[in-house]
Amino acid sequence: MNIVAIYGSPRRGGNSDVMLDVFLSPVQPTDTIIRIIPSEMKFSQCKGCRACEKTGVCVIDDEIKTVSNHLLQADRVIISAPIFFYGFPSALKALIDRSQVLWSRRYLLKEELKPKKGFLLAVGATQGKKLFEGVILTSRFFFDGFNCEYQGEVVFRGFDKKAEIKNCQACLEEIKKAAQKFFYSENTII
Repeated sequence: MNIVAIYGSPRRGGNSDVMLDVFLSPVQPTDTIIRIIPSEMKFSQCKGCRACEKTGVCVIDDEIKTVSNHLLQADRVIISAPIFFYGFPSALKALIDRSQVLWSRRYLLKEELKPKKGFLLAVGATQGKKLFEGVILTSRFFFDGFNCEYQGEVVFRGFDKKAEIKNCQACLEEIKKAAQKFFYSENTII
């Protein structure tokens, strides 16, 4: 199984990194994990030029082309991120925006893309009722653009200090249980 794990936080070792590492823990040694860290990559923002709508190729030649290839070859894609102002951190959002080229290939150019499954992990400091609505919606549409079926999410409120989620055994168990189902269950919608 080809797995793409997107570490969405600009800070290494924080709560969302811990969540993704725990989520990946049941993965078999025979599976391949590609780790993508947008905040450590060199790429430009989408220019909105719409050239990809005609060619299926982005006019910007940078690291996003490699990311796009990984997304197209994946069997499973996981995003893990902290919440910044009820949305994704800027580098992750820029990566998502650059996936417009994949959407164009699928929907405008009618390219058959390999089916895959996607999952979201998110964590926020506040208790806001609508804290995760934006990132869930963004994830659904991001995944859909490259034929990746949204399978669900595990989200937690009230974690602000770096890596403090490690102290919540119930949280870690929930993540492991969701991962096991996502990676190895026939019907993975959670």
